[in-house]
Amino acid sequence: MFSVLHLLALVLISVTPLCSSYTPSDKVTKELVVQLCSKPTLYKNFCIAWLFSDPKTLTLDLHGLLGMVIEKTQGFGFRTIKLTKSLVNTTTDPNLKMIYGSCLTDYEQSTKGIEIAKGYASSKVYFSAFMAAYKAMMAISDCETLIEAQPIPAYFSRRVVMFERMCSTGMVFSKVLKEGK
Repeated sequence: MFSVLHLLALVLISVTPLCSSYTPSDKVTKELVVQLCSKPTLYKNFCIAWLFSDPKTLTLDLHGLLGMVIEKTQGFGFRTIKLTKSLVNTTTDPNLKMIYGSCLTDYEQSTKGIEIAKGYASSKVYFSAFMAAYKAMMAISDCETLIEAQPIPAYFSRRVVMFERMCSTGMVFSKVLKEGK
C-alpha cells in the first residue's frame, strides 16, 4: 500500500536541497532545532516538542542529535511492538486480530529499518541512513493505511502516527547531514 502522498514526499525531499551549511559537528541550539523542524515534510510542532522534551537535546552536536532521534524512534518502536503483540493476543475480534497482526509485521520491519539507519548514521553514511529511515517510514505507513476507518483504539492510532513522524524526522535529519558533507 504505497501512498501517492508518501511517494511525493520522497521525491520532494530527494530533489529539494534542505541546506548545505550544516555539519555533523554543529552545536545544537534552540534556533537550530526550530530550523531543522521547519524542513519540508516534517510536522514542525511535533518535532520541536519531541526534541525539547529531552534535556539532552541542547547538549549535542548535529550528528549526536540524529543519533538521539534514531535511538528514541527505535525505543518507541520496540515498545509499540510489545503493545501490538499484546493486542494480537488479547483481542477476540477476528478483524482486529488481522489488523493488529499486519501492523505488528509492519512495526517489526520498520523497527528493523531504524536499526539499519542507526548503524549507517553512527558511521556517518548519511545517505544510507536516509534511505533506511525512509523504508522504515513506508513500512509503518502501511499500518496507518490499514487502520483508517477501523474501530481501532485512539491510543494505538496515535502511536502509529507518532512513530511515522519520528521516522520522518530521522529521514530529514539524515538528509540534512548528507547534504552538509
